[in-house]
Amino acid sequence: MNNSFQRLIDGMCATLRQEVLTRLDDDFARGQVFGVINLLNTFKVRADWSAGFLLQQMAAQRAALEGVRELLPGVAATGPLPVVTPIAELLAARDEGNRAIGDLLKQLDSQDIPAATAAEVEALLLTAMRAEIEIELKNSPRPLFAEMSSGRED
Repeated sequence: MNNSFQRLIDGMCATLRQEVLTRLDDDFARGQVFGVINLLNTFKVRADWSAGFLLQQMAAQRAALEGVRELLPGVAATGPLPVVTPIAELLAARDEGNRAIGDLLKQLDSQDIPAATAAEVEALLLTAMRAEIEIELKNSPRPLFAEMSSGRED
C-alpha cells in the first residue's frame, strides 16, 4: 500500500525533529532544520496531492457567482465542480473564477444597476473573496519563525 503525501511529509518532519534536531548543538543549524520543517508543512497542504482547498475556494466562488446570476440575468452560468481534475486545471479554473469576480466588480461601477441589486452583488462577491482568504489561512501551517530564529522549540 502507498502512503499518502501528507503521511510522507509528517514522517519527514518527525524524523527531522527526533533524529536530526536532537543531534545538533548549533542554534543556527537547528534554526535551518526548523525552516525545512516549516517548508515541508507548507508543501503538505499545497502540493498536487492536496487539491481540497482549491475545491473549497471554487465552491465559494460558484455560490457567489450563482447568486449574482439570479440577480443579474445576463451573467453566464457556472458548471458543476470537477470531481477529479489535474491541479493545473483546478488552478486555471480558480483563476478564471477570480477574473469573473473582478470583472463583475468593475461592472458594478460602470453599469446602471439599481443600488440595492449592486449591494447584493457586491456582498456575494465579497463573501467569495473572504472565503478564499480564510481557506488559504486555514490551510497554511503555523510558521516556525520563533524556532527558526532561536534554534529551539518552545
